[in-house]
Amino acid sequence: MEDIFQPVLVKNIRHSDLERLCKSVKTYAGCYVLKDPSGEAKAAGLDAYCWFPSRDDSILFQLQWAAPDGD
Repeated sequence: MEDIFQPVLVKNIRHSDLERLCKSVKTYAGCYVLKDPSGEAKAAGLDAYCWFPSRDDSILFQLQWAAPDGD
């Protein structure tokens, strides 16, 4: 059962970035669930819990979303 991966959590996604999130998750054949921010009163965005079919896909996605916004 080592193939079970924890979800990747992307916190406080602005509504303007939701389309980019969707495309990124689809690139790695993943799925996601959006939730209200957990316990952060000042957070204006949503939290996304993302799952991917392999650990490599999960890592690549995390690297993409960890990059600075200055693309």
